[in-house]
Amino acid sequence: MNKGILTVNTDISDPADAVAYSRLAVVGEGCEFALLFHGPDHTGQALEAALRDFPAPVYGCSTSGEITPTGYHENSLSAIAFDSDYFTCVARRLDGLAEFGFQHAAELVPAMKAELRARMPDASASDTFALLLIDSNSQAEEFVAAALGSELGNIQLVGGSAGDNWQLGPTPVLFDGRFHNDSAVLLLVHSKLPFRHYNFHNFVATEQRGVITSATASQRLVHEINGAPASTELGRICGLGETEVDREHLALHPAIITVGERAYPRGFTEILENGTLRCACAIDEGVVFRVAAQTDYIDHLETALQLICDDLGDSLLVFGLECAARRQTVQQQDLGARVSELFSRYNVWGFSCMGEQSNGLNMNHSFNCLAFALPR
Repeated sequence: MNKGILTVNTDISDPADAVAYSRLAVVGEGCEFALLFHGPDHTGQALEAALRDFPAPVYGCSTSGEITPTGYHENSLSAIAFDSDYFTCVARRLDGLAEFGFQHAAELVPAMKAELRARMPDASASDTFALLLIDSNSQAEEFVAAALGSELGNIQLVGGSAGDNWQLGPTPVLFDGRFHNDSAVLLLVHSKLPFRHYNFHNFVATEQRGVITSATASQRLVHEINGAPASTELGRICGLGETEVDREHLALHPAIITVGERAYPRGFTEILENGTLRCACAIDEGVVFRVAAQTDYIDHLETALQLICDDLGDSLLVFGLECAARRQTVQQQDLGARVSELFSRYNVWGFSCMGEQSNGLNMNHSFNCLAFALPR
């Protein structure tokens, strides 16, 4: 338990009992708001009913796994409660995400800023962050993040797309304790605790290149690469055998797309029967990419987390919105115990998501996080 931000995780399967346990552990009279992350087995009316009398506003989403200092969990429930002595929060629900654009953001964000300033007149970009939780089935993350990022300016936007343990079913978000599809939660939060936003990944671009020659951009579908069926050609240039062209192996070889001087991995979430690949982020015909290669996973993660510690001190809480594909890598390479040790050392909480939003960009294969310096 940490002063300022209180945390709990439970494997209790009954939603009512899980919520009751979490409430006792983390929620007191001074709770400004709570985040709730849970596996798809908890999604539904039973969890909504359990949250009906919750003593603080609750926001969250279903996940593709929960993250705690003891490592990765599946179909558990995590609650993160933010103390009103340190945090002030303004919340909005965004609906009909396919229609959300720059004009909507131009109306929404200034209104949220004004409401926050009314409650906390000294709030500024340096002590305020925006948190976005969004239904991944909307496939609207690029447009929503870009629109919000343009209005938030120097306020850091950190987000994650809801998941469902790769079942490719509904991925609702929680707003005030109720589930919503095709929606997003946007929180604008003033913090009295020092914090920073970090985003990193452990891939480098190789010399192996590909060109997307046929795609349906609106559905994030890649039909052909280099004029050949997408999954077959991607497997070939990645050096995979026919039996290795599956989601788990492709997770080790995302496409690297360069924007400016920075490289962004683009992963694939599904292989369709005709060899078409479904991308986790926006993609289009004519895009040139390089095949990615991994650096040492543990060394890179430890170096990145230690950098956070060097920046903010060793009394930390790292709130991570980490790509679910990274979790697959950990499982494939049998790195779970070593990752758990790092999550414990640096007090990492969060969830495995199906897309990460960092300021105005949507991406995947990254570790996206807010790190807080906790009071001693």
